[in-house]
Amino acid sequence: MSDRGLIAGLVLAAGASVRHRGGLKLLLPFDGITVVRASVCAPVTAGLRPIVVVVGHRAEEVRAAVGEEEVELVENPRYREGVAGSLSAGIRHLAAQSDIEAAAILLGDEPGVSPAVIRDVADAWRGGGAPVARAVYRDRPGHPVIVDRSLFPMLQGGEGDRGLSSVLDRRGLGFLPVHIDLKAPVDIDTPADYRRAIRDRGKDERRGRK
Repeated sequence: MSDRGLIAGLVLAAGASVRHRGGLKLLLPFDGITVVRASVCAPVTAGLRPIVVVVGHRAEEVRAAVGEEEVELVENPRYREGVAGSLSAGIRHLAAQSDIEAAAILLGDEPGVSPAVIRDVADAWRGGGAPVARAVYRDRPGHPVIVDRSLFPMLQGGEGDRGLSSVLDRRGLGFLPVHIDLKAPVDIDTPADYRRAIRDRGKDERRGRK
């Protein structure tokens, strides 16, 4: 087990928005910026370093939307094969940096994850002694998922559309649940999801939640 030090942010933003028939969802407006930019700003604000963003479909447009000042961009040319390849590409990039002790995995199409939640899960991982810590919202487990460096080799070389949960379940690895007294943020897959994410953000602003 590592010494519970530096946590990197890993944002997966390579997908082709197959289920979202209104264009590339990552480039849609959200809170005055774009969906993907909002998804990247949260770990930046939470203090994670470095922030790595994996791009693929329409990579140059996503790069421009993210901005390159505070992130490291990794391209996954095999993004059509599924999310596991993007996770593998990002983890390989982080594994080459010896000072990184863990990765906080987030999705580029989930802009409602707040910096406060990321910090809560990071604090729990640092203090909990488990290799994996995960946000568990009122209605379901969600992101971020923080994975210790000792598990990086297991996450490399993945194939297909199996996400992180499938990999961990297949290996019989549990996780430290970090209970978040909020509804899980919307994972934007469809136009209806996007509309719901916008409505939820409006409610958050009225309540003053950050």
